[in-house]
Amino acid sequence: MVYYKEDSSRASIIEQVKSAYDWAQEEFTKAGKRYEEALKIKLNFYEVVLALGQQQFEQVKLSWYYAD
Repeated sequence: MVYYKEDSSRASIIEQVKSAYDWAQEEFTKAGKRYEEALKIKLNFYEVVLALGQQQFEQVKLSWYYAD
């Protein structure tokens, strides 16, 4: 979530949103790598497969929201 003051400029709001988006994308990427590492350890760990799918879905959703 991005918080801003009512008197904030449009440019500063856009910069805050961009920064939050970049941070979230980094976190989703880290999570995806960790899930993939877990699958290498135990291939039939279904919870990791579900979590990886959810992580990818949430990452795409974030991209859709940011594109609007």
